Amino acid sequence: MNIIDACRDPNLFKPFLEDSSGSVATWKRWFACLRALHGIKLGESSKKTLREVASRDASGLPTNGFDTALFLTGRRSGKSRIAAVLGAYEAALAGNEKRLAKGERGVVAIIAPTKNQGTIVRNYLRSVFDVPMLAGELVGETKEGFDLKNGIQIRIMAGDFRTVRGFTLVAAIVDEIAFFGLEEESKVKSDTELIRAIQPSLATCQGKLIAISSPYAKRGWTYRTFKRHFGTDSSNVLVVNCPSRSLNPTLSQSIVDAAMAEDPSSARSEYYGEFREDISAFISRDAVEAVVINGRQQLLPCPDFKYFAFVDMSGGRSDDHALAIAHYRNRIVTLDFIRRYKAGLCPYEVAKEMCEELRQYGIREVTGDNYAADWVAQAFRDSNIRFKKADRNKSALYLELLPRLGSLQIELLDYPVLVEQLVGLERRTRSGGKDVIDHPSGGHDDVANVVAGVSCSASAGRRIVTALRNPNSFSFYA
Repeated sequence: MNIIDACRDPNLFKPFLEDSSGSVATWKRWFACLRALHGIKLGESSKKTLREVASRDASGLPTNGFDTALFLTGRRSGKSRIAAVLGAYEAALAGNEKRLAKGERGVVAIIAPTKNQGTIVRNYLRSVFDVPMLAGELVGETKEGFDLKNGIQIRIMAGDFRTVRGFTLVAAIVDEIAFFGLEEESKVKSDTELIRAIQPSLATCQGKLIAISSPYAKRGWTYRTFKRHFGTDSSNVLVVNCPSRSLNPTLSQSIVDAAMAEDPSSARSEYYGEFREDISAFISRDAVEAVVINGRQQLLPCPDFKYFAFVDMSGGRSDDHALAIAHYRNRIVTLDFIRRYKAGLCPYEVAKEMCEELRQYGIREVTGDNYAADWVAQAFRDSNIRFKKADRNKSALYLELLPRLGSLQIELLDYPVLVEQLVGLERRTRSGGKDVIDHPSGGHDDVANVVAGVSCSASAGRRIVTALRNPNSFSFYA
């Protein structure tokens, strides 16, 4: 049985997809995409849909379908529900168990960037298997997924692919792939790292790799795959890219219009399926890792050095506090100390602990975020430490840190959270051409912020000297 028949069968996927009138007609355009993916014959209507959403001529499609597919469409287009249907089909109905060796465990991996997103897909899968015919195929259920009679296991993974090591993947379905590496809870640094990790596990059974997402920044595997394969009739990768309403006609245009009125850049990504023009990566992982001193987690105080400190005090329950200490010598800013204080701690007690660390390094004055509230200064004064607000906002601090990273004139501690926060920073262009550097939505930059701040404090008044391609010329940054 093919996936389209299963979606129309009242004993299989139809109860999960049907509307209040018992129809699955609103999924017609998704069905055209699934036909192309699985090598099922397309009618004239489906061919027209494929030209619209994938810019592909149906006459050039591979007869056996595609092993790799990327669906890029907006919010409320049905992406997560389709991910659940694909997971159930590949596990229960596609016959993938026939590809396994005797005693081999096959896994359908459904991978999401966050626990919340993974829970959404898992709940959808639970609903798919509620029909009696499919319920009879289940032999076990855990919070991680479902075990089937045929020996296939569905595993839901949030932000971490490593739990499938040792298993053979018969399919991998990645939900919201463009957003991997943005959330701090994710153990995957990027969508590129994720794809590289799961492809070998798919090779044994030639399993399908199906990625589904709203577009985001122009970077990583998602954007490269879109640029290389979208609209290319000879490509062996299917890429669908279209607005939400192209796949879900029930979505009200008024919702889209309201989003456009509030934030056009965001709405074009979230509802029109466009990559964001106003967001780019601030700095590469290679540039950051090049200045990390492996194994160095702290340097003890030295009486020969003058130390500088920068703090970021939490302004809310979900933000952490952070402290960084550094010194400057021989044109190099050296990071000596980083500490992160988890959200929820009493901020006055955190300030006291920070002051103890500052005294160890002979520091009597600390600089902090220029948005810090008055209580922050008072908390440090109570411990005889002077607090002053930075004369630049954090975007300016990051922009000043960038050339120092690029010229190898800073030494960072081996502190993984720092690396991830620096690499995760995004450059956004605002009206008037002014750049804003900040963490992605849902992310954090407390540790990155204090490192950028202490770098500027320690090197204040010094110039950054960076060799250009011509070894006899130099570029100077204030």
